[in-house]
Amino acid sequence: MTMIKIVTIDLDGTLFDNVKNISKENIEAIKKCHELGVKIVIATGRPIEGVRPVLNRLGLTTDKDYAIIYNGSKVLNVKTGELIFSSTISGKTVKELYNEANKYNLNFHAFRKNEELITPKHNQYTDVEATINQIEDIICDINSLDDDEEFLKAMIVDSKENLDMMEKNIDPKFKNDYSMVRSATIFLEFLNKTSDKGKALYQLAKYLNVNIKDTMAIGDAGNDISMIKMAGIGVAMKNAFPEVLEIADFVTLSNEESGVAYALNKFIINKE
Repeated sequence: MTMIKIVTIDLDGTLFDNVKNISKENIEAIKKCHELGVKIVIATGRPIEGVRPVLNRLGLTTDKDYAIIYNGSKVLNVKTGELIFSSTISGKTVKELYNEANKYNLNFHAFRKNEELITPKHNQYTDVEATINQIEDIICDINSLDDDEEFLKAMIVDSKENLDMMEKNIDPKFKNDYSMVRSATIFLEFLNKTSDKGKALYQLAKYLNVNIKDTMAIGDAGNDISMIKMAGIGVAMKNAFPEVLEIADFVTLSNEESGVAYALNKFIINKE
């Protein structure tokens, strides 16, 4: 019988309700799983400082707790900061992506390896990123970046309609050479080909000597597809993107109905 030992959980549209709150039911279910020895791992596009308030709220702050951040570009121990896995893209790549965004007059930003958020100009979409993560954006001449500088990810950020168009028309090399994920309707992200939430889950399971079949992943958006496919049990929220619903092993309740708690109760807590 499969015994779930690691659960990766997305934040926006998954653990959070539509006003960014975490329900009492979700908190209680996560704490119960934690008590049972199950690793509860937040898997997000955010940097670690953007995740700290959530980890504190859930009690996931020990040296036995881990987080997947930057959509899989980093896996780390949340207390010690030890890196379990990390991958980057080059400044040369960031400049190429910036120039691709410019062809369509779309907004752009990127995260340096030191987690600074840089953008060529202030814009409403980068403001959302900065607010979510409680950091400031730094204005930077993207084309002056060093080719060899390391970046965690680059993002083309704009309206849903503009990014829908961009995804259809982008130079195929960017789809082929990088992990291209839609983390939100306004965010199109580009990471090292070795980076996505699924590969990060695999690396963490390997590090913890856990069979990948004994894992579960819960998410709602395009950037969650890889971990939902990778996990032994892939769970989609009822409110998930259609392409996520299609590949899930199980569809739980929506983020407004404590769907995370429902899945944890069904597959872990009530099986004890």
